[in-house]
Amino acid sequence: MIRAFPSEPTCPPERATRHSRRGATVIAGMLMVGLGIAGCGGAAGATNGAAATTTVTRAVFVAKANAICGKADPALSAAAARLATHPPAAQVAALVKTTYVPSVEAQISEIRALGTPSGDQATVTGMLGLVEADLNRLKSNPALVATDVFGDFARVAHPYGLTACAPLS
Repeated sequence: MIRAFPSEPTCPPERATRHSRRGATVIAGMLMVGLGIAGCGGAAGATNGAAATTTVTRAVFVAKANAICGKADPALSAAAARLATHPPAAQVAALVKTTYVPSVEAQISEIRALGTPSGDQATVTGMLGLVEADLNRLKSNPALVATDVFGDFARVAHPYGLTACAPLS
C-alpha cells in the first residue's frame, strides 16, 4: 500500500475532528497538508494554491514522496498484523475504513502538494490517478486489502523511484 499515517498526539481536539473528515475533504478534491508543515501550526489551506504550480526536481520529489510513504510504516504494519489473524469481514472493512483509507488519502494529498518535476506532470498526474482508482476499488471492496490492490499504481511508481510507496506490490 502507499503509506503515510501522521501521528499528531499533541494536536488540539478541533484538529483531530478535522482529520476525521480528511477522507471527505480529499475526495472533494481539496489538498490537505504539504510536507513542509509540521505539528499543529500553520493552515493546511496555505499550500493548496501553490501546490498546483510548484515545480521541484525529480530527485527532491522522489525523496520527499518516499518519505511521505515511509511515515505510514508503523500504522500500516500494525494493521497488516491484525489482518494476518484473518478477522471477520466486518473487522476487515472497519480496519480498511479507519486505517488504510485515511492513510492513503493523506499520502495522495501530501504527494500532490509537493508539486511536480518539470516535464513529469503527466507521469505524476497519471500515478496519482492510478492510486486514487486503486483506493476507490479498495473502498468499494475492503476484502481487496488482502490482494495486490495497489499494483496498478506500483507498476508506474516503482520504476519512477517511488519504491517506499506500495512496497509490497
